[in-house]
Amino acid sequence: MDMSEILAQMSEKFIETAHEKIARLNEILVLLNHPGEDEKSLLEEFHREVHSLKGMGGTFQMPLVSKLCHKFEDFMSGESIASDNLIEDCYAYLDRLNDLIESGQAGDLEQADTWLANLPQKGSVVETRDETKQNKVLIISPSTEMVKEITPLFQDNGFEVTSATSAFRGYKAAVLHRPDVVLAAQVQDEMDGAELVRSLGALQALSQTKCAMICPDRRQALSENLQGVQLLSEANVTIDVMNFIAVVVTA
Repeated sequence: MDMSEILAQMSEKFIETAHEKIARLNEILVLLNHPGEDEKSLLEEFHREVHSLKGMGGTFQMPLVSKLCHKFEDFMSGESIASDNLIEDCYAYLDRLNDLIESGQAGDLEQADTWLANLPQKGSVVETRDETKQNKVLIISPSTEMVKEITPLFQDNGFEVTSATSAFRGYKAAVLHRPDVVLAAQVQDEMDGAELVRSLGALQALSQTKCAMICPDRRQALSENLQGVQLLSEANVTIDVMNFIAVVVTA
């Protein structure tokens, strides 16, 4: 095995482990939103996970990850109460970390100013982000043609669109990004789409996410008894998606 193969394996291992840690950090923030949870223990675990991710950045030669986590630690320093504003700001850091890892630029220190800019700081004025944020939709389908057909329908209605070509990648993306809408094809390569949306619907982090499934046979899909999931027809997908969007934006 030559050096390039070793580096490729290290990078793959880093990305996999980093995503797992970011997913856990997102889960902790969800738990902190629920009264009765052990806030102190959760915050301590949160600090440990960020610190661990910072160390991984050094080990795997991803210095921008270490720098971003160091800035995150400075921001969290001394915080002992998980206020709504703090949790929202932590989500901003986690989204930036995830985007950095996905970008492939984590080893390029020349990009530091770009990746460290415009993050929450101590004492900064909290904006009313919820009123201005762009709704996000995640499309999960192995068919690139279907994704291309559906994407403009959401974009024309002001949605930010991301997609995943496999059920497992889609599940991970949903946990990490917490989209407002998930649209999944029933026919997936690795698992049935019904099982996918059922699993997503069971996550507390996605309790406010609206889900729909594109079905080859909508009547047959009714037997899956998917609570709160809109069933759309693959044969009439454009019109059904447009109707679904109308329901979402007026809800």
